[in-house]
Amino acid sequence: MRFRSNLNLIHVDRSQRQLLDEFVKESIEEAARIWIRAATEKIPVWSGASRATLQALATAVDEHIQIDVRSTAPDRIALGRLYSRGGITKNGPGSYEFYYETSLRYLIANETTQVAPRTEGLRGRLIEPTPWEFREAGNIAVKAYFASLIVPFLPLVPRKI
Repeated sequence: MRFRSNLNLIHVDRSQRQLLDEFVKESIEEAARIWIRAATEKIPVWSGASRATLQALATAVDEHIQIDVRSTAPDRIALGRLYSRGGITKNGPGSYEFYYETSLRYLIANETTQVAPRTEGLRGRLIEPTPWEFREAGNIAVKAYFASLIVPFLPLVPRKI
């Protein structure tokens, strides 16, 4: 014989759910902006492709990414955009996430492989040392943001038992 029980003492009414949903959405958007800023500090610019992989996410959260292609480099901003995706998704009431994906080979290699400056990397001579570790920098910044986040007070309506 099985017995089941469910105790639900707190109810969030419809207007509070909307406030909470909006708070969570704004918090995730701000977290994405913080992640982008931390990541762009780690990603140097040569052809612009690597930083351009962040533009889909940046557009989704209204964040600007500075990309100044070096005068000696080909402009590969379009290549970075082509090989990446990013944005905000809603998974349910009060549940949002931001995502960033790239298949740009040399960004992936420079993120994880150690190559000294002025030596040969995946795409020729590197100016900046690797690994860049931009994802980790973004993750650390977002964790610090969430640790400092103050959730607004919502009056709770007790349910009758």
